[in-house]
Amino acid sequence: MRSPVRTPLLLFLPLALLPLALLLGSCGADEHAAGHPEEPEDPRPDLAVTLYQGGLELFMEYPAFVVGEPSPLIAHFTDTSPEAGFAWVTSGRITATLLFADGTSEAFFADELLRNGIFKPVVKPTRAGSATLSLVLEGHPAAGEVRVDDVFVHPTVDAAVAGTPQEEAVEPTVGYLKESQWKTLYATEPAGLRPIRGGLQATGQLKAVAGQAGELVAPFAGRLVTPVRVPHLGMAVRRGELLGSVLPIGGDRAEAEFTLRRAEAELQVTLRQAERAESLHPEVISDRELESARAALEVGRAQVQATKRRLAAWSGDSEAGGGFELRAPVDGVISWADVVPGQVVNAGQRLLSVINADRLWLEARVFESQAVQVESATGAMFSVSGDSERFLLDDSTGARLVAVGAAIDPMTRTVPVLFEFANPGSLKPGMFAKVTVFVGDTRDVLAVPLSAVVDDNGFQTVYVMEGGESFFKRRVSLGAVDGGWAEVLAGVVVGERVVSRGAYEIKLSTASGAIPEHGHQH
Repeated sequence: MRSPVRTPLLLFLPLALLPLALLLGSCGADEHAAGHPEEPEDPRPDLAVTLYQGGLELFMEYPAFVVGEPSPLIAHFTDTSPEAGFAWVTSGRITATLLFADGTSEAFFADELLRNGIFKPVVKPTRAGSATLSLVLEGHPAAGEVRVDDVFVHPTVDAAVAGTPQEEAVEPTVGYLKESQWKTLYATEPAGLRPIRGGLQATGQLKAVAGQAGELVAPFAGRLVTPVRVPHLGMAVRRGELLGSVLPIGGDRAEAEFTLRRAEAELQVTLRQAERAESLHPEVISDRELESARAALEVGRAQVQATKRRLAAWSGDSEAGGGFELRAPVDGVISWADVVPGQVVNAGQRLLSVINADRLWLEARVFESQAVQVESATGAMFSVSGDSERFLLDDSTGARLVAVGAAIDPMTRTVPVLFEFANPGSLKPGMFAKVTVFVGDTRDVLAVPLSAVVDDNGFQTVYVMEGGESFFKRRVSLGAVDGGWAEVLAGVVVGERVVSRGAYEIKLSTASGAIPEHGHQH
């Protein structure tokens, strides 16, 4: 367990305000002398301690213990259980007990909260010496005990001043008060060794799963007719649903029927001529005449088929007015639409795109030099622009590796790796992604939660707890990313607690100056 952090709290008066303070002091000097003598400032050093024990966080500030002198303990209690999520303690009572080495003890009490999360028992020791300070919380779901080891009760105030070393800060800190922490999503997590899978960094793109997207184009020049529900962007459709029809331009249905009948009659004539040629060959009909009759028969058949297709363009569902039917190729939504009822369209013109994005493909592009390693890929993690969330693709999330490319792209010198996964709802085909493809063995490395890392002017930064309300702002160098954790190559050591939720709020508060760096009123 990390030793308690004890930080002297010093109060400073800005030099610019000193003359005003002296003036105000001199104006009231006679009044104080007349019966309101000013109380002398307590010279005892202020101490602070931050501890995590038994589902509780204790951040406490108090003046050094001296025999016969009252020491109010400003004890901030935070419920760190998963259910509470670093929320202030809302009820209960506190028993503060000094446990001396010889087995004797002195107990002091606070029967109610000073205000949310804060108790203020007053400790007034009657003997000097080393002790353990026990604080027992009762009457709250997070009830328990927090012990502060190695406290000392000094015999006199002078001994307390002389016996408390002044600690010099080794690096600057930023402040974020408990009252602010409790009002936001806030939590801390100790940096420690965690299993992290090795990975390759790659770029990627989200795509529709093969067979789950399709486009509808005009098969010929014509006029577009739509059903009552005009297709539009974002509209949900079912496979086979009629979305419109294209009516041919020129002629009409009666003309198409007449042309078909004439073509069928001409086909009967050519059929009989071909049969006659077959029966007279080779005695009467030459090889050349037989081939000519056969060719005429094929032309006649083709003419009938073409006329039938033209006639079919005039038939169809009356809801869309007949014509060549445009039907949804898959269940999904319309992702692109250029449909105006009655508009004239050209042959091959794109009219609609339909996509089913319930499942997507991530196509990661791995460099040629890493092509051999990626054959053993076990999963991936990716993020998209504008979204800090990272998406894990492996067996635990129901994702699967579809394929690893069999050849290197000659233009980009990369090999594609395809993963299929269920779309959580926020992702769209076409998005670009930053990808980590998991390969190789799992290693135990120093890691912090990804949520602890914030971007600070292009630098990856975490906030390391120095005390309950003070934090070191550290730049970190990160390695592999796996799940919700990132490998730390530099900037944090094992056991240091980082702000795992609320780091961005600390960054904003320190940038705006809204939160004082230290000190508050109780």
